[in-house]
Amino acid sequence: MPISFSPRITGRLLGLATAVLGLSATASAQTRVLFVGNSFTHGQYAPALNYNAAAITDVNFGLPATNPRAHDPGMPAAFGGVPGIFKKFTTQAGLNYDVHIEAVSGKSLEFHNTNALSVIAQPGWDKVVLQEQSTRPTPTARGGNRALFYTYSTLLEQAIHGASPAAQVYLHGTWARPDFTYPAGSRYAGLPIDSMAQDLHNSYYQAFATNGRFAAVAPVGDAWLRAITAGVAVRNPYTPDASKINLWASDQVHASKWGSYLSALVLFHQLTNVDPRTLGAAEVAAIDLGITPADAAVLQQIAYEQVALPTNATAFTPGNVAVVRVGDGTATLTTAATAEFVDEYTLDGTLVRSIAMPTADNGTALAFTNSGTATSDNITRSADGRYLLLTGYNAVPGTAAIVTSTNSGTTNNRLVARIRATGTVETNTRINDAFSGSNIRSAVSTDGSAFYVSGGNSGIRYVPFGNAGPTTALSSGPVVNFRILGIAGGNLYATSATGSNYGLNQIGTGLPTAAGAAVTLLPGFPTASVASPYGFYFADLSATVPGLDVVYVADDAATGGIRKWSLVDGIWMLNGTVGGSATALLRGLTGQLVGTAVQLVASGGGGLYTITDQAGYNVAPSTNALPAPFVPLAANTSFRGVAFAPMATALAAAQPAAAPQVGVFPNPATNQITMQLGGLNGPVGTVRATLLNMLGQVVAEQQGTGSLLTFNVNAVANGVYLLRLQTAAGTTSRRVEVRR
Repeated sequence: MPISFSPRITGRLLGLATAVLGLSATASAQTRVLFVGNSFTHGQYAPALNYNAAAITDVNFGLPATNPRAHDPGMPAAFGGVPGIFKKFTTQAGLNYDVHIEAVSGKSLEFHNTNALSVIAQPGWDKVVLQEQSTRPTPTARGGNRALFYTYSTLLEQAIHGASPAAQVYLHGTWARPDFTYPAGSRYAGLPIDSMAQDLHNSYYQAFATNGRFAAVAPVGDAWLRAITAGVAVRNPYTPDASKINLWASDQVHASKWGSYLSALVLFHQLTNVDPRTLGAAEVAAIDLGITPADAAVLQQIAYEQVALPTNATAFTPGNVAVVRVGDGTATLTTAATAEFVDEYTLDGTLVRSIAMPTADNGTALAFTNSGTATSDNITRSADGRYLLLTGYNAVPGTAAIVTSTNSGTTNNRLVARIRATGTVETNTRINDAFSGSNIRSAVSTDGSAFYVSGGNSGIRYVPFGNAGPTTALSSGPVVNFRILGIAGGNLYATSATGSNYGLNQIGTGLPTAAGAAVTLLPGFPTASVASPYGFYFADLSATVPGLDVVYVADDAATGGIRKWSLVDGIWMLNGTVGGSATALLRGLTGQLVGTAVQLVASGGGGLYTITDQAGYNVAPSTNALPAPFVPLAANTSFRGVAFAPMATALAAAQPAAAPQVGVFPNPATNQITMQLGGLNGPVGTVRATLLNMLGQVVAEQQGTGSLLTFNVNAVANGVYLLRLQTAAGTTSRRVEVRR
């Protein structure tokens, strides 16, 4: 079916919009955009349903009733909806957008692929937005069909790119439905609205990550949840709150005028990269829709935060792992700056979601890329467990030879990114006085407020969060080329492989913040080129050796792998190696204690690997063979480092000196946790035990007396928790896991 062009908005209206906002409406190259979807796109009710319809093209308007794409009998007029609001925004921003809508109530992408391909796959589209039916991306157990969503979103993407190779294709992430959450017997009954929102989010970002050719997910549903969690919008519309915005219409399914407005704001920001806050509180569409200036401003802020700041912000799941992936798999990696992602996986290899790092500056959100071929950078988790930290370059994709580029002023700055447990990405920490012409490799922190940073030529730098000025040259001595940093036992460590230093070093004493920190190779590590150390993980496995007594070090030599060292009479002794290979090339490493065993997760040239060493202190690892990767590395991508997912609650809160000593077992637990307080002769008195999830919410609580207590976790879901024990002597906490 041929596409007709929509009537242009009149000069009078354009002049009015320009006058109200003070924005330029200068002519520019036309951008043709098509919105594909259903009533979540066209809007179900006035005033959104037909809003600004004359300024856009409804390609289904006027079709005979026998055509499956024809309007429902009760909706005879042309649709405006979210695309109509979007068009109003672009006009006010001085952008020349030719907006089209192909929307059919209640239909899926499968329907559009079958019935509207002649429209969708036409040549000439610059941008196409695909919105799936509202429940299809949910799990099968919740009535969805993710396989069909993945199949037809991919088929449509391929058809669009077949006709318009340069088109940007977006997935329109939708919102959770109260009618499937709050009524008894509904699909998500008994769960918060967040649960359906998370399922939808996971599906859209899974499709984005798996396909590799979508431009982005427009996080509309995530923005709705952000508005709810920020206290701006009602969480449960069945119990109204007049002090808050209700994003849903009266049917508890579709968008209200506020919901449609927020959806359009997110799409506007995602597709145009224009800050929606520049539209202002007196924005024309808000006035037309009957939205107050105060509400308009708040919703503009929510849209900005969702798109610009946390590119894909949803809380990590404790116990999962995060890995940096460089490249989207579509092109051979080179030395040029390349798009970077943080992928979250379960330990059984299931991809939970991908966070795309920014590829263009937008206010304080700086472009964050990495070399496609450099392999020495890493990802770490802050010592308190609340942040992921990674290093990169402030350069757009394609910037040539980024590692050897000059770092000065605001050009090619080296960056430290901080990612919160909520998924919020912050790339506003700049380094312009170090690592010029060489790699920036890793950053570590106690609590995310300041960073220790390593690289190829400037020693170790100390940098406050949000830095835009000079940094502190922390380390002293001849070694200036460091690889991976880590904090363990209250000290700062770094690996190196240069000169006469081929191992693990302690930097200063404790956690230094001033220049002059000495670099000391740990006794026993080699001074000759017999190893290639990168990431490391410390453990305390001996009851007779004070402090940390075992360290595992990733080695990327073909004869390397994971080397195990134990501290014996003040000297680190090599116990053995879990063998590497020419394809494994391990560089990233993290770990955790599981009972008395050590579970290690490593990244390298072959993907992600995991092993469990049950041997204990000063004994060869219980396995010497590296298994197949539980996440194989896809072609034209590279993994950089690995870390456990961050948590909203600090792992190790400060404890008073009088706080009780406590042992917790088994850990992981299945049905109950046993707590031993203060040893065999521990305190006898009232003990309050509280189990908190990683958002700091109380999951269970009970009270007892004595030094040996049990805590029932039969009704507690699988996951990682903090067990807080309060006695007259003080308070202490332990990290525990429930696993069945």
